[in-house]
Amino acid sequence: MTSGRWTNAGGLEINALSSRRAYLILFLTALALRLGFLAWNWGAAPDWNIDALGYHQLAVNLLQRGVFSLNTEPPFLPDGIRTPGYPIFLALIYALTGVAPRVVLILQALLDSLTVVIVIDLTRRLSGSRGMAWLAGLLYAFLPLAWRYAAELYVESFLAFWLTLTFWLALWVVQASGRRRMGSAAALGAVAGVSLLVKPNVMLLPLFIAAILLAHRLYRQTLIFAAAFALVLTPWVARNALVFGHPTLSMAFMNNLARVSAPATLAQARGETIAPWTPRWEALFNQVADAAARENPTLFAAPEASLTPRQAYQRQAALADAAKAVIRAHPQAFVVSYLAGALGGWTPLEQRFWYARLTGKGWEATFPDGIIYHLMTRGWKQTPVLALALFLFFLTWQLVRVTMAAWGVVRLYPRDRAFVIAAALFILNVTALPGPIAYDRFHMPVMPLLHVFIAAGLVGLAHRAMMRPIPSSPTPDTRP
Repeated sequence: MTSGRWTNAGGLEINALSSRRAYLILFLTALALRLGFLAWNWGAAPDWNIDALGYHQLAVNLLQRGVFSLNTEPPFLPDGIRTPGYPIFLALIYALTGVAPRVVLILQALLDSLTVVIVIDLTRRLSGSRGMAWLAGLLYAFLPLAWRYAAELYVESFLAFWLTLTFWLALWVVQASGRRRMGSAAALGAVAGVSLLVKPNVMLLPLFIAAILLAHRLYRQTLIFAAAFALVLTPWVARNALVFGHPTLSMAFMNNLARVSAPATLAQARGETIAPWTPRWEALFNQVADAAARENPTLFAAPEASLTPRQAYQRQAALADAAKAVIRAHPQAFVVSYLAGALGGWTPLEQRFWYARLTGKGWEATFPDGIIYHLMTRGWKQTPVLALALFLFFLTWQLVRVTMAAWGVVRLYPRDRAFVIAAALFILNVTALPGPIAYDRFHMPVMPLLHVFIAAGLVGLAHRAMMRPIPSSPTPDTRP
């Protein structure tokens, strides 16, 4: 009996060492891919678009002036749209290395490689299958979308780490026992709180996590989770209450109503097809702003730079009210524009990036009316081979991903119904939330979770294929 126990212990030790080695190999593989892409893209990184500039400026102002402001010169008015999680991360790095955005990109490559490891362990704990776990890790490690956004000064890759860690901790709390559950529940609340401070779009995250805990009848752990979550968010919400006069997490939702939902609704109601942020889109937003100004002439008479923080909040609320009036007047147009945008967000766009990087030619310049129209009017013979190959590859892989993820949800459902349903609904929530402006960048934060389900679907498909009986050869007819 003693030798049997020792043999078993030795086997467990070997398995543990083997698992650690596999974790390390996949971590290093993911890191090499991300750093390799960053090195290849070093001259163009980061992409200084308006979002990256905003996060950078918030970090610089925090570090150099101690204010959370987007302004580049006085009076440095406080910002209430973006949350402080990512700017604080940038500011901490700048404090240690100087204002060096590319150092941030290297650290994001490390964090995203850690996300690969979390994906592996989350899948293993959920499915009980090491093979499925390694496949999920490999799929995410080799995801080009993850390489790209880890190499940009955007919040999405950073948020992906915190969201994946949140769901991993939720599973840990469910599967742990004794005192470890209590400590893990507190950590879970803190990490979920940080996730919301990174980006407020994941505002429903605590509800999904609480649903998992309550479904497992972990009532004390739910209270601890809620307390830790509230503790993390309270300082920021209190700051907003003092500065803007309202205990809000972010004004982003009011801003999106006015700048996204209302213009998209007006365009749909008038039968117009308009791309976001084009001059026509801005003209429609100006109509919303004019309506708000008619209702609040004094508030909109002053230049924006001269407003106090509380007046800025009131102006944003007035714009949101005008947007709500547009939506109430055209409810059907709102629903259609929102759903069309959310579904359109699953249209693959990666071919555009890779075509431009590999050829030096812009995708839009090559196909001003889109590749589908180009194929219909000119045929495939007059289409660049690389462009067609990239388009078909990413289109096919997108269809496979969506199909396998859906099948993976079905396959994993019996393992932990509450966790699987909550994770699947959270993925749908995050990917649908941007509505008319949805695209692959906004899907990035839930890509690690999605690949857990994709791996389950692929493994399930492989099992079905192997279990399918091979048709026997027909018996030859020997009758005369």
